[in-house]
Amino acid sequence: MKSEKNCIALIGFMATGKSTIGPLLARELEYDFIDTDAMVEADMGMTIAEIFAQLGEDAFRDAEHEALKKALNMEKIVLSTGGGIILFKRNRKLLAEQAFVVSLSAQPETIYGRVKDDDTRPLLKCNDPLQRIKQILAERQVYYDVCDFKISTETWTAEECCQKIKKAFYQNNG
Repeated sequence: MKSEKNCIALIGFMATGKSTIGPLLARELEYDFIDTDAMVEADMGMTIAEIFAQLGEDAFRDAEHEALKKALNMEKIVLSTGGGIILFKRNRKLLAEQAFVVSLSAQPETIYGRVKDDDTRPLLKCNDPLQRIKQILAERQVYYDVCDFKISTETWTAEECCQKIKKAFYQNNG
């Protein structure tokens, strides 16, 4: 049964391409691009790293849930979500009900290569970031696999990913 959803939500681990592919896809579809992390930062008046450091991860996750609810009330959007948004049943339920969910993936080594010089990633402030990426990915993979469409951002360029996502979205929405 085809659903009539006019929101595409991009999920996936950090550095899998959500912030790169999202704006390209939105432009292609003539949709608005919304980033839940940017919404949280605007709502809280702090960077994500500051929220984690000063208020803790729980405060961030609550703000992230509120941003998701607000975004999913919008029409014709491509939504880039934070990598951990899918950890919570309440978020997975909202996404499944209200969005065409696309999971972006990449190998741990590729992710590490993309983020190794980025000091704004609170979850990677540790002695062995690559091992931490592998650990977190393993914990979250079951949630990333629950989606309407899955694509590797290693196999295709951002533009090719957009075309494949667009095709899958139109097939799903008849």
